Amino acid sequence: MSKQRKGYVYERGKSWVARVTYLDETGEQRSIRRSFSTKSQANNGLKQLVRELDERGSRSLTLERRTFNDLADYYEGQYMIAPVYVGGRKVAGLRSYEDQKRRLIVLRDYFGKRKLRDITYGDIEKFKLELLAKPTHRDKPRSLADVHRVLTILRTMLKVAEREDWIIRSPFGRGKPLVTMADEKPRERVLSREEEQRLLAVCTGRRAQLKAVLVCALDTGMRRGEIISLQWKHVDLIGRLIHIEAFNTKTMRARTVPMTERLAAELHRLYEQSSGDPEGQVFINRGWLQNILKRACKAAGIEDFRLHDCRHTCATRLVQGGLPLAEVGRILGHTTLTMTYRYTNADNTTLARAAAILEMFPSLEEKDFEAMSMMIN
Repeated sequence: MSKQRKGYVYERGKSWVARVTYLDETGEQRSIRRSFSTKSQANNGLKQLVRELDERGSRSLTLERRTFNDLADYYEGQYMIAPVYVGGRKVAGLRSYEDQKRRLIVLRDYFGKRKLRDITYGDIEKFKLELLAKPTHRDKPRSLADVHRVLTILRTMLKVAEREDWIIRSPFGRGKPLVTMADEKPRERVLSREEEQRLLAVCTGRRAQLKAVLVCALDTGMRRGEIISLQWKHVDLIGRLIHIEAFNTKTMRARTVPMTERLAAELHRLYEQSSGDPEGQVFINRGWLQNILKRACKAAGIEDFRLHDCRHTCATRLVQGGLPLAEVGRILGHTTLTMTYRYTNADNTTLARAAAILEMFPSLEEKDFEAMSMMIN
């Protein structure tokens, strides 16, 4: 052991204490103690203290008292800030920082005053199960996807703590993955043609703008945020194209989507009612949209429907219409085909067509079957 450090173990009451004295970076003598149940544990703890001093320096030991609240304060101040864009690209901050702040409250309530270095893999696993069993503020069952979003924030925070030497290693890496997207049940709500007709039929009067939003979502597959942030300068009524800027998309990639005949008619009607300002918003604000959509669904007798389901519906219709999956992904703004698969759902029409094709095979001649096999391969 270095002359700058002295360590020993002693008994205190019913516990054993490992103590190390050392010189910090300024040359001042300091000491650190840790209590254990047995002498053997204390000896192992002493070795660990000395090893940590050798590998990480005295600063690592001075940070061991940091709590989760300390980390939350630091993370909220440094990372949970409004996004900063340069040249249409995000260079700092978080686009979903407001949502993350709400989820951070859940983490503070649970881990709050706990020392960061005392948080174990088992603690996080227990938190996951307890949160999953806890109803939402609307007294509805909590989804696994919602729990995963909270755990993703926690995982990111602990990685920051690891980089800053607040902890030696993130507990997330000490067991099987706690965030497994494959276990999530993807939402598969697709609006039928009959449901669409009923919903659009009630979009009259004060709901007239809702009809334009729904048509846009159904015929372009645009995300809600992309629709809400759409400005007239992004709309080409002559070329019948909508240009979506990079910083308005989830993947930070610009793309262009085409207009259908009915969408062009709806946008032309809205433009005539607008001031003509290129910077003006095409559609209504988000809060009004959410409330009026609920009332429209109730009036149309449609249950379990959200605006984002229009995106699933659009993707499914494009695939059923024969558009290759890769091209569907480009329209939707996906970066991987895996994500596109999640948005293309097999509805009753698809299942019926599949059954009809399979029932046809017994009547086919061998040469027809071979020809179809070559087409598939």
